[in-house]
Amino acid sequence: MLHSMSTNPVEPTASGSELGSPSLKRQALPDQLRGFALLGIIVVNMPFLAVSNSGIWQFQLSSLSDQVVAFLIVALAQGKFYLLFAFLFGYSLTLILKSRSPLGVNRYLRRLVGLAVLGAGHAYLFFIGDILMSYALLGLILLLFVGRSTRTVLVASAFSYVIGLVLLALVFFEARGAESSAGGFITNSDALDQALKGTFFEAVAGRASALPDALLVQIVINWFPSLSMFLLGLAAGRAGLLSDPARHTRLWRSFVIVGVLIGLPAGIASAWLGLVPEDPTGVYGIAGVVLGFALAPALSAGYVGAIALMSHRRFLSYAEPAGRISLTGYLGESILLSAIFCGWGLGLFGVLSLTQSLLVALAVWIALEVFAKQWLRLYAYGPFEWVLRSWSNLEIAPLRKR
Repeated sequence: MLHSMSTNPVEPTASGSELGSPSLKRQALPDQLRGFALLGIIVVNMPFLAVSNSGIWQFQLSSLSDQVVAFLIVALAQGKFYLLFAFLFGYSLTLILKSRSPLGVNRYLRRLVGLAVLGAGHAYLFFIGDILMSYALLGLILLLFVGRSTRTVLVASAFSYVIGLVLLALVFFEARGAESSAGGFITNSDALDQALKGTFFEAVAGRASALPDALLVQIVINWFPSLSMFLLGLAAGRAGLLSDPARHTRLWRSFVIVGVLIGLPAGIASAWLGLVPEDPTGVYGIAGVVLGFALAPALSAGYVGAIALMSHRRFLSYAEPAGRISLTGYLGESILLSAIFCGWGLGLFGVLSLTQSLLVALAVWIALEVFAKQWLRLYAYGPFEWVLRSWSNLEIAPLRKR
């Protein structure tokens, strides 16, 4: 990862995974965190592909089990895992950003271009809520912080997050009462319906029509908080924070305390405000969204602390293979969910309940975990990691393990 082992540097990729030689010792904790983050991401993305183009709304939850599932998704997952992924993205870029040579910078820029292309394909073909294009664009800003002091990086991280919160609050309260998709942002709801119910090419056309609004959602909700986490990850990478979890036990415990005392109550309050009142797009619902995103980093930190404290436990090792090929895992989740729920695939959109759809999503996550483990027995990199690495280096990388 970022902070490489002193004698065995491992090269990061723009996807957030190390793509060094398979023989080099990897840091286990970042891979465990990525594997866990993939679970949270599929849980959050699933409702938009399975039950409604607007995600989770109270009037769509008819059964008690669906209401409980929706409550747990909002309280424990929504807004938490994209921050964790962004933190790990920034952390993984520390090594490559240490080099300010033209060769290193050009290679880094090619990584971002490759990531943007993969993200565009993801957004048009499978899931309009893609984060890779945003990551590629925000990754350019990290170049401005090469050589800057860690203090400057941390101040910029805090400033970016505050700006994000102010923008989020202003726009959401301005949009209160709207009943269109994504809390009033994506006004082309018919295009999203077409993307979910049409043939493959009709779905592509629908997503293309709705993509400008979707990018606006990304800018308003995700860009500044993501940049904040990029920078925080960059600072953590310089310190090698995740390379030896046992050295930072006190810090991890403080993270857990913050998660339990601040993040968890905030998540519960956010879920209650967003799902329990009769008008989820009114003042209570919007307040719930803003509160949830404002304090999401507290619960994200709690997750990091808990996993770091348990990183030596065997059960967490099962998440490592998927974490090693997290780009493939992220794209694979959307591809499989689209094939299951969209009209061009099995066509189960709107057929299963939220609870049943969650079980499907968990099965997909488990399947990808198993796939990652089996794939890495034979190959050095995940399929999409290999493509990105080959493009970044302008040479075909060896795929099979030697």
